[in-house]
Amino acid sequence: MQSLPSLPFPEFTYQLEEVTRIFSREETSGPEIRYDELKIGHARMLWYKYTADREYHIPMRLGQERVEMHFKLQGRSGVSYEDQHLIMTANQQSIFYQRELEGEYILFPGEESAFFEIEIPRPVFDSLIMEDSLFLRDFSRQLQTPRHHLWPGYSMHITPQMHFIIAQMRDTTYTGQMKKLFLEAKMIELFLLQVNGYDQELQHKVSLRKQETDALYAAKAYIEQHFAEDCSILFLAMQVGINQKKLKEGFRVLFGHTIFGYVSHVRMEKAKQLLLDEHKTVGEVADIVGYRHQQHFTTAFRKKYGILPRTLKQ
Repeated sequence: MQSLPSLPFPEFTYQLEEVTRIFSREETSGPEIRYDELKIGHARMLWYKYTADREYHIPMRLGQERVEMHFKLQGRSGVSYEDQHLIMTANQQSIFYQRELEGEYILFPGEESAFFEIEIPRPVFDSLIMEDSLFLRDFSRQLQTPRHHLWPGYSMHITPQMHFIIAQMRDTTYTGQMKKLFLEAKMIELFLLQVNGYDQELQHKVSLRKQETDALYAAKAYIEQHFAEDCSILFLAMQVGINQKKLKEGFRVLFGHTIFGYVSHVRMEKAKQLLLDEHKTVGEVADIVGYRHQQHFTTAFRKKYGILPRTLKQ
């Protein structure tokens, strides 16, 4: 009898912790807030409701690394950090990554606002990544860059099925271990619905004929063979016989990289191989993979792998 694959969540020790907090306007000198929080070890679910008499900007500081599944169920709210602003309205859902994020939440006056979110640790998210998902492949690639935070801008409508699952999670009558297993299963189901929706959106953005698909694979092969030479979009489009717009859009959909991003990726992988396997200096490696200035190569290498080229050699 074939055993069922285990869910990624049980690799952690989970204890159910449930908390409900209610703050009146008199207590907070601000909006009336209610939130129901449920923790299962490292994972956290939060149902949040508020009513505000005016617009509030609440400071936030997030140090830990996490991926969040966010569902705006009613009303509107927003978040602001650095030069980025995101306002989510009712019936919108999003997936984003956060680390060392400092900014502010924005609460708007009017009708009651409500959202639901699931925060999961990075190792759990990494265990859910599937190579056959265009969205997850692209999202995972972006996480490799050493940025402090990432809000890729993915936002879509919440489907009726998602609403139903969220209601099931909130209203379940299970307790103890059965509740833990039920919520884990529903988290996975909700995650897959989000991913499937984003995959379909990416696929619909670019409609490719077979001739165009063949040209895109030819462009990819050319980059892998000539990464140290001219791999500009204009040159590649002429080389494989496809217009620049279709080349840029189609390449990202098929391979999860921009043209520039893939050229850089191939260069860095070749550089890593040369540094590890052959007796070459950092300057020689930089020249081989197409960098005129060693300093630019060192910066790109550190951005990709988090260490300096000379450190890898040592």
